[in-house]
Amino acid sequence: MAKMVGLSRTIKLPWMDKTVELMGQQMEESQFKDALNEYLSFEIGSPTVLRKTREILMHAWYYDDPETKAKRDMALDLIHKYPDDKLALHWCMILINYPVFQDLTRLIGKITEFQDEFTIKQLKQKIFDEWGERATLFHSIDKIIATMKDFETIAADKPGKYHVVKHKVKSQEVTDFIIYTAMSVSGSSYYSIQGLKDMQCLFPFEYQVSKESLASDERFMLSNLGGELSVGVK
Repeated sequence: MAKMVGLSRTIKLPWMDKTVELMGQQMEESQFKDALNEYLSFEIGSPTVLRKTREILMHAWYYDDPETKAKRDMALDLIHKYPDDKLALHWCMILINYPVFQDLTRLIGKITEFQDEFTIKQLKQKIFDEWGERATLFHSIDKIIATMKDFETIAADKPGKYHVVKHKVKSQEVTDFIIYTAMSVSGSSYYSIQGLKDMQCLFPFEYQVSKESLASDERFMLSNLGGELSVGVK
């Protein structure tokens, strides 16, 4: 079965902030939709685009998916405690909910390990190899790139050519959460400490991996494999 794309609209950082702000008001779903509709309508004229954008925001932060609720609740707690690190937490919630975002961020991270820039052509060619060449995916890639530009995690040197813009994660708690998130969506059972420092899907972020913090965090398992410290998630 073909994977669902889902992430088909450009998302702006203030919209994500507003969604989190509304989460604090304990609204019923219909009230939440009305509040977001009212907010977004100042920038989005098309009812269809507004609805699709609202649903992406709500899938990221509002809807209680049994597979993602625990991580969402952790992220909500952290975003209020460490607002300076909100970008990394928004990033994680999109990662958790949208496989296409997982794959695109992984590809960008992989490409930029070896070169300073990447092109849209490169990205589309590689993602089409994995997902198949679909019209919805072609459209989605452009919207995700526009979202990353709005988040200021990439910048264009010239049309179609981009470089990564780095952001430092200040809180160790947030660092542990983004590592936990990246490991959860990666499909790999264990990572070395060096591997945790170079998580491809976290390519825009600079963060410090603390062995002590990971060892005291019940979400992680530390073990010695072949004489090297390895970290897994429970």
